Amino acid sequence: MLTALAGILLVAVATSLGWGLRGVWGHWWGATVPGAFCGMSLWLAFGQTHDAWQMLLLGAALAVSFSIGGKLSYIRIVGYVQTREAKDPHASGVRRDMYGEESDTRYDRSPLFGLFAIFVVGGLWGFFGGAPLGILMTDVSYDFTDLALWAVLAFIGAFLAYKLLVVGLDLHLSPPKPDNWAIMLGGAISTALFFAFGPHDLVVLRTALFGCIGCGSGFVIGVLIHRRCVIAGKYPYSWKFMECSVGFWGGLALAASVALTQGEITAVPASNSTRLLSTLAVLWLVPYLNTSASFQYWSLERSWLSRRTFALFQVLAAALLVAFLTLAPDIVDGWEGTSLHYLPFVGMLIYMTFLGLILGLPRPRQLLLKWGAVKGMYVGMAATCLLLLLPLL
Repeated sequence: MLTALAGILLVAVATSLGWGLRGVWGHWWGATVPGAFCGMSLWLAFGQTHDAWQMLLLGAALAVSFSIGGKLSYIRIVGYVQTREAKDPHASGVRRDMYGEESDTRYDRSPLFGLFAIFVVGGLWGFFGGAPLGILMTDVSYDFTDLALWAVLAFIGAFLAYKLLVVGLDLHLSPPKPDNWAIMLGGAISTALFFAFGPHDLVVLRTALFGCIGCGSGFVIGVLIHRRCVIAGKYPYSWKFMECSVGFWGGLALAASVALTQGEITAVPASNSTRLLSTLAVLWLVPYLNTSASFQYWSLERSWLSRRTFALFQVLAAALLVAFLTLAPDIVDGWEGTSLHYLPFVGMLIYMTFLGLILGLPRPRQLLLKWGAVKGMYVGMAATCLLLLLPLL
């Protein structure tokens, strides 16, 4: 019982840390971090065996699936919930909101609408995070044709939903931000229909639903706490807490979907090619994407480094990829994946946390005065993950 509780908390805290770090880089590449953390910690907590290859497989699958929601915009939706001043229904024009962005008052929405929209955004993110987990857990066997059919139907649903809701009915969650929510909603509906009426796979539907409710509710809880902190004038720190809340409750829900039903995640057949691809995705692609984003920030936006330094980094990354592809096949053939199986997770945890700490800090003084609480949150959650990992080893 205590081991299961430690496992659930490990997944929740690891995903929460990943989501907080995702806010450092943003976009879909940042969203690969909570996905990798969530998948790897799920195997460490509930994996049937001490098999690092299965851990990397889960990490790669969820890194890709969580990245799907990386283009969802929510900054203006949070602004709807945070609005404190009374709005003039006849107002028009442009004003600056509390985050310093220009906002057209004609597009203002009520706080209740903001809560609904934020649940939709978080829920869609969690839905696509949970579906691949269910595919790896279910007893239903899927081949490439089945997954290709799912992808085609999801694409068709995404296209139809966008054309119907956005183009046809002129529905928008947070104009003038892109309406990627409609694309994901259509894909989610198609996905649910496919697994419900095709293979009748309730495991996939259950994990997707758990992920949807967990991430959506976590976003709402975080936004409501953030609202109170904004009133108290502490919104820069509570904004980060709000993002971490999505990951915590989403990870908690996905872990609970395993613990309360099957109790463990069984190993799936994995060829050497699958192992190599999973290793490449988790241990090279995810770190590369976000390290590259950091170097781009340092060299092109803050000008701490030259463009030549940024180009040099890309050359070194390509050379590292070649070395990785050269050495990895021998590792795949020779390592059974049982000895020190947790090291890939610990290494990723430490590296991504360190990368998130050093981004955006022009001076050490800023670390102490402005972002100390936020950076301390990263360190605290990483340390908590390591402590929760001990009883599971």
